[in-house]
Amino acid sequence: MKDKKLIAKKRVLDGSSNSRRLRRTGALPGVIYGDEKAPVSIEVEAHAFELILNHHASESMIIDVALEGEGDISVLVKDVQHHPVTSDLLHVDMMRIAANKPIHVDIPVDLIGDAAGVKAGGSLEHTMHSIGVECLPADLVEAFEFDVSEMEIGSVLCVADLGLDSKYKLLVDEEAIVASVHAPKVEEEEEEEAGEPEVITAKKEEA
Repeated sequence: MKDKKLIAKKRVLDGSSNSRRLRRTGALPGVIYGDEKAPVSIEVEAHAFELILNHHASESMIIDVALEGEGDISVLVKDVQHHPVTSDLLHVDMMRIAANKPIHVDIPVDLIGDAAGVKAGGSLEHTMHSIGVECLPADLVEAFEFDVSEMEIGSVLCVADLGLDSKYKLLVDEEAIVASVHAPKVEEEEEEEAGEPEVITAKKEEA
């Protein structure tokens, strides 16, 4: 999965103050590492990177980077840090990749369709939202999709039920629950006692 090329300049100054200065100028600080090479501190145009993110369902993606002094390389976006309040981009971590070397990545799970159990009044609980796998870069997809239309109340979807191709090596338990359909919750109503309890009194015998 490739996108348009991103231009990355090397940066000499590190530290939070310099990162803040970069962000004020519209740049996004980051780092490129991996492939047995020393990590390289970089800066990319924040708006250009944000446009790439907006065209992907997941932040785990492969892009081409024109790295200053090194040329074109392929990288896997490993981590994107956002501001906890504004969601503005703060930092990006990228890992060098090679076409013939497997990568470890978390791929989102998208549940599609309307579960039969939900139509019957139940509720669908999506427990595992991504699955860790090992695969070649060319096999990276934005999401694993599963049609839940046939899931009835009481149905459980496990990782093994997704039927993933053998080119994906699971890094999670195949019995881990991805989703399940639960019966509707029944509210217990307290029974109200009608009227006052009957009091039986014994009549005194008249002398």
